[in-house]
Amino acid sequence: MNDTANGAPPSGKAAVASLITLFVGAFLTITTETLPMGLLPQMSESIGVSQSMIGQLVSFYALVTLFVTLPLTAWTSHWPRRRLFVTIMVVFAVSNLLLAASPNYAVAVVARLIAAAVHGVLWSMMATYATRLVPPKKAGRAVATVFAGNSAALTLGVPLGTAVGTALGWRTSFVAMGVIAVLVVLAGSVLLPQVEGAKSGKVGIGQAFRTPGIKAIVLATTLIMLAHFTFYTYIAPYLEDRGITEGGVSGALFAFGVAGIVGVWAAGVLVDKRPRGALLWAVGLVTLSLVGLGVINGAPAVTVGLTIILGLAYAALPTLLQSAALKAAPAAQTAASALFILAFNLGIFAGSGAGGQFLARLGVGSLPAIAAVLAAAATLVVVMARAYGFPTARPDVPQASVEETKPEPIAV
Repeated sequence: MNDTANGAPPSGKAAVASLITLFVGAFLTITTETLPMGLLPQMSESIGVSQSMIGQLVSFYALVTLFVTLPLTAWTSHWPRRRLFVTIMVVFAVSNLLLAASPNYAVAVVARLIAAAVHGVLWSMMATYATRLVPPKKAGRAVATVFAGNSAALTLGVPLGTAVGTALGWRTSFVAMGVIAVLVVLAGSVLLPQVEGAKSGKVGIGQAFRTPGIKAIVLATTLIMLAHFTFYTYIAPYLEDRGITEGGVSGALFAFGVAGIVGVWAAGVLVDKRPRGALLWAVGLVTLSLVGLGVINGAPAVTVGLTIILGLAYAALPTLLQSAALKAAPAAQTAASALFILAFNLGIFAGSGAGGQFLARLGVGSLPAIAAVLAAAATLVVVMARAYGFPTARPDVPQASVEETKPEPIAV
């Protein structure tokens, strides 16, 4: 047990171990959320429902996250951060193991809703938790480390889970996810430092929303997620429509994910030094790549290239936007993070739904153009919000927010 006085962050290997634990937790949650997409045929045949019904397990998950994140974040705001993280990992272990054992669709839905209920709470607290593990000048990089778990899940977690499910049965994949969750529980209990929650037990959603700049960050986040998922949810049929073979689609999506890891790394390097410039480049490249995908037809190599650029630029955005929210509301960081997660999931849910409607009514070729308009609107918000939401320069994120004043000493 290593005690650190005055609430100072852990140093050296202890800080690295803590960030890795949060990274694995992030990886686990995103893989859990999206893995059914890779196992639709197997789950459909085993449970005895249509593939579209299995697909709804992902939609239900996002919808529940959207509605329960704010009240549950408020209810748990006073919990010590390590206890909250470990409790949520226990919930994910139960959810995955229950899904693996589910005899019918109703039980599968319940299993998914259990994890969905705490998903947003986890992502609302992990960024602020990560910033407490490092000096203020490295806060953005710490957030980027946690958010790298998102890209790793999409690049490695879902493909590996799909491969295991194909070879050994889909239930094996979710048993493996449950076991990983148990391991994270054990690691978190030992490696993570204790950081107190809000002293008042209130998360301060209203206070955060009234903070100058937060509205712009929430709007930009919603618009860019709406843009991305309007297109990305249906990227496979789009690529096939552009003359790319089934095998080529898999390769393009893998390259998209690898580029995403590079994007997360770039965001981690730039977020503490040039946050506004990095964000403008990211939203600008997302917009331009979508414009290109809407225009290009009959050039598969160019289409794949633009898809890779989209993956790189998009993956940088969660880190940059989350960091902007934390810096804009230093007195209510947990609340600002919760609002960011709410906007993020609203964009995912609305984007996938709107994209399906546009696909049915206007055809797959319309999706990148519509998404480009939404991304351009998000870019305009970033450009205009230069005073508060996305300023040219501002001080480092405070080590602790007002809601966490007089923290207890951190113990590892």
